[in-house]
Amino acid sequence: MSENESSEVRFVTVARLDELPPGAFRRVEIEGHAIVLARQGDVVHAFQSTCPHEMADLSQARIENNCLVCPRHLAAFDLADGAVSAGWKNVAPLKLYPARIAGDIIAVDAAAVARTPPGGERQLWDFSR
Repeated sequence: MSENESSEVRFVTVARLDELPPGAFRRVEIEGHAIVLARQGDVVHAFQSTCPHEMADLSQARIENNCLVCPRHLAAFDLADGAVSAGWKNVAPLKLYPARIAGDIIAVDAAAVARTPPGGERQLWDFSR
């Protein structure tokens, strides 16, 4: 990959702002890659759709203290750098993607998603048992 390719930025529209109210999560696709958006007030976070540990569906997660908390095993991932909370050895960091609000649209850097695509297959967990 050339230096120009590695620094490429290409924001694409993924949703309208009114489709993601504050506190909400939404699964979207960018060029065949599933990611999740989460909104905290005027900030939108974009990250891989499955937990790096057990591939749980992160659209079912919650945010506490600027960390994404996995709904399956409760590991927390820092939304600033993707680092996993203490005590979770051998768990990869959460893949984060640049996102922005421009007027009434939400855009994510598709070039960043292509450079470090989200991995894993989503697993749905039945928490009612």
